[in-house]
Amino acid sequence: MFAIISDIHGNFEALNAVVNDIGSQGIDRVFCLGDVVGYGPQPAECIDLVRKMCEVCLCGNHDYALVYGATGFNAVAADAINYHRNILMPQLGGKKRDDAPLKRWTFLKDLLFRYMEEDILFVHGSPRNPINEYITETDVKWGLERKIHEIFSLVERICFIGHTHRPGILNSKMEFLTTTDVNDEYQFPTDHKAVINVGSIGQPRDGDPRACYAIVDNGVVRFRRVPYDVEAVCRKIQETGLLDESLAERLKVGK
Repeated sequence: MFAIISDIHGNFEALNAVVNDIGSQGIDRVFCLGDVVGYGPQPAECIDLVRKMCEVCLCGNHDYALVYGATGFNAVAADAINYHRNILMPQLGGKKRDDAPLKRWTFLKDLLFRYMEEDILFVHGSPRNPINEYITETDVKWGLERKIHEIFSLVERICFIGHTHRPGILNSKMEFLTTTDVNDEYQFPTDHKAVINVGSIGQPRDGDPRACYAIVDNGVVRFRRVPYDVEAVCRKIQETGLLDESLAERLKVGK
């Protein structure tokens, strides 16, 4: 049994609530699919907790952008990355040595792009492009069969992803299932492959503001929703004076 978290985005309140929920389930293996940073007010605290609790952490597009530059990001996301970079980048010189910034920076720089365990693949975005490609329900709606075929050609059996902030399941039968469709529980298929999005901890976008993650136990995926103090995070975003107000407002509605 293990837990999978993703898209924390500097939201320490949400992460801490999920960590407590994971602990209450008796789980000691945790995988993170990336985007520890970006958007939220507490990137350092989130990195420290992920480093402490996660067996594996992958690189998301925001983690990559923080180290190498926010190319192709909209203004709000790019400003947040720059804000986080100023917080996290190690400073040279100074009389007092502090190893924490260097350890956080090295952690981000060394994140894996993909991880495989038995017949399960873990990536942030997609097997074709682990950092940046989105897999969404619209791929089915628009009939993007070639894209879906190419994605599943790179999946042995099951692939877990994040990136879209919207939990759900895409299978090789060209079906997309929401968590409502499966009543928050999904059995690994035996006659086809599946790509499973575990949702977002720090910035859900499916209309439910609660943090979302997944537990995997004997081939069954259970989607968990965890409430947290959204207003506290919104206040911290506003108090930075540098993060866009929209980042606080969207947390309240899960969009």
